[in-house]
Amino acid sequence: MKVRECSGCQGCPLARLFPERNYIHPKTGPSLRLAVAEAGGAEEELLDEPLVGSCGKTMNSLWRKGGVSRDEITITNTICCRPPDNIYPTDPAARRYISEEEGRETVSHCYAKYLKPLLESRQWERIDAIGEKALRVLTGKTEGIFKWRGSPLPLIGQTKPVVMPMLHPSYLQRDQSMIPATISDIQKGVTVPPQDYNLQPTVEELENFHAKTLIFDIETNRFSNQITMVGITDSPYRAIVVPFRGIYISQLRRIFEEAEEVVGQNIIGFDLDHLAEAGIKVKSDAQIWDIMLMHHLVQPDSPHDLEFIASIFTQMVAWKHLNVVDMAYYNACDVDATCQIYEQLRPLMEFFRLTDLYKYCQVPLAKICKKMQETGIKVDASRLGRVREKFIAELKELEATLPPELQPYDKPIRKRERAPEGTLGKSGKPIKFIHVPSIEGVVPWQSPKVIERYLYETLHLPKQLHRKTKHLTTDKTALERLYRQTGNKTIDTLRKLRSLEELIGTFLQDGDESEQVAAGRIHTNFLVHGTNTGRLASSGPNLQNIPTKARYIYVPSHTDWCYIEADFSSLENRLAAWYANDDERLSRLANPDFNEHKWLCSKIYNIPEGEVDKSSWQYKRAKNTNHGADGAMGWKKLSDTYDIPAKEAKDLLVLWRTINCKSADWQEAAGNAAAREGVLTNVFGRKRWFWSHSAYTEGIRFFPQSTGADICFRAMIALYYERVGWPEELARKVAPILAPLPHPARLVLQVHDSLLVECPLALVDEVALCMNKAMSQPWPELAGYSIPAAFKVGAPGDSWGELKDYNFGGKNEN
Repeated sequence: MKVRECSGCQGCPLARLFPERNYIHPKTGPSLRLAVAEAGGAEEELLDEPLVGSCGKTMNSLWRKGGVSRDEITITNTICCRPPDNIYPTDPAARRYISEEEGRETVSHCYAKYLKPLLESRQWERIDAIGEKALRVLTGKTEGIFKWRGSPLPLIGQTKPVVMPMLHPSYLQRDQSMIPATISDIQKGVTVPPQDYNLQPTVEELENFHAKTLIFDIETNRFSNQITMVGITDSPYRAIVVPFRGIYISQLRRIFEEAEEVVGQNIIGFDLDHLAEAGIKVKSDAQIWDIMLMHHLVQPDSPHDLEFIASIFTQMVAWKHLNVVDMAYYNACDVDATCQIYEQLRPLMEFFRLTDLYKYCQVPLAKICKKMQETGIKVDASRLGRVREKFIAELKELEATLPPELQPYDKPIRKRERAPEGTLGKSGKPIKFIHVPSIEGVVPWQSPKVIERYLYETLHLPKQLHRKTKHLTTDKTALERLYRQTGNKTIDTLRKLRSLEELIGTFLQDGDESEQVAAGRIHTNFLVHGTNTGRLASSGPNLQNIPTKARYIYVPSHTDWCYIEADFSSLENRLAAWYANDDERLSRLANPDFNEHKWLCSKIYNIPEGEVDKSSWQYKRAKNTNHGADGAMGWKKLSDTYDIPAKEAKDLLVLWRTINCKSADWQEAAGNAAAREGVLTNVFGRKRWFWSHSAYTEGIRFFPQSTGADICFRAMIALYYERVGWPEELARKVAPILAPLPHPARLVLQVHDSLLVECPLALVDEVALCMNKAMSQPWPELAGYSIPAAFKVGAPGDSWGELKDYNFGGKNEN
């Protein structure tokens, strides 16, 4: 191929180091829209046109979906040639072919000689900055593309917004969940909306403020948690920031009492409670519109923080970094963004028929989650200490079996300490600090870089790449894959060490490490918006993923109280069979003594069902097959996840599909519908949109997972509606049979398909009956089908990990 040179390359460090580089000409179009990407690749170099490789194909698809024609726009790169190994000159990895200074000089040279003249050649109405490199070159912004994508920005040295930053297609190829955000960025304008903000209102101005639909946002002191100001509005592009003091508070009280609807971001989980504590309350029948919960229903796969939602539904410039600069203006932006978002989200919810799901399920659920967080769960310090010591000792034993280069050791260091009063330095003057000999513990096996060198350089094992980033990794998946391939004992030890480290650091922190543990109670934060299928998530700690061995540290709040745990029996399997109209499978599952894993094990290995040993490898293999097949796993993932030989994994899935042919046919239909239509809706009206390459498998899992979550939520409402002040008539809209828990029993946790309640011993039977009534009720949306629950109960003082099976003895009738 003939080298395409350009006189402008003279003086460019990259051209000097690699003179055979080919110049890639801009692709010109007739419109006043310009797209600037990062640098060319092999196909761009060959065809002499930017964005024609795999990233270009992705970008073309996004432009089409956004209503933009590639033929109409001009396209170029920040660097008009292909850098070595496709590594941008300023990236750290580029140090192997160019110095840091020369890398920066290369980018500056290309900007001055090629990009700047193009920018000045027309009065561009809009410039798409595709990726972080383009963002930095065009606008000078250094905080990253995730901070600024979706924000209309000016070019360096200018004031008029014309640049729209968006994610690079190479990132979208790894994470398709951000495709909707990028399409939004392609479609939105670059005009920044007006801001009519009143940051110092008079009392008279507040007296004239009346709003039936009140949009608000509060700010609190991070140390005292006291409210400092409240932003309010009733229309977009306007905001009043009210100081929270004196006569202003009485005006705020009146404004909130007048509102028939209140709108805000995360107001159920935070703002409304803080206002109520300060004496400001809304009407008992006021409709609450929580932007975070609304957005979760409309875009369940997206982030749900206010600035991200605003980047989708508004043309506001990112502002969250201003909280340390001008808190009043920051608050005004918050409330204005909330208003603009609400005016678009509300009609979208109506259009997608999500309003009832929000009003009657998500709102009371959020209130229940807040109540469970406030209640918390008691931690037994002595139990925690014993369990922690046990696992720390196990960790130490495992460390001793590691190769010497991975074992912990002490390193002498000089530690900086405050000097004793009157200490003089070498100059004879008083000094504040001195350095004293000390010891620092070094744990090599905790370092990903050390493990990377050990696995791939010392052992020369096959290099493992991260599924999304494609970078070299030593993560959990990599270690599991390498262990299956090699059986290396050190790799197995590393897996166990990481598991123990996570267990100790997350769930077994002592009082010195955790304020909650020191206080004797864990208050996990339940996230209604935490998953894309609608299931709850939790944080601080994540008790949704708590290992069984850590449950022994949690005990009832009082010595004469017990735990009751109710778990929906084979919830997702039953729902998958229901959706598939698989009557044979439903009939088997209806038998309370039926064990689906034993049944499948008998079919696979020709063992009489009554003789199947639940501790045998055959039973485990059958159980893994059931879970894998119901989760739409292919043979490769089944093999990788459960360490099953590839051929056997294929045979097991074929056998499962043959035995459960109706369920297998339904899976194929559901997966194809997700891939073809891009959206699915469960029987309760919950939706999910599918953008990723794994739409087929995600679509199959969506139905049982989301439906199971909705059943669990409705059971929680049936049990706890009274405790959160939710009207009975509204509770019946989602749960025809209500069974409020008797006082003082209380809901402590929701973990996947189970509910954990604590109550006095005398109430165990009554509480269990209420839970069974609420959880096992027939659901109209499922044509009267009900899911049974299995119960476990502990003796007074027994931990969560010590519960035993509970038999109703005939009392388990609805």
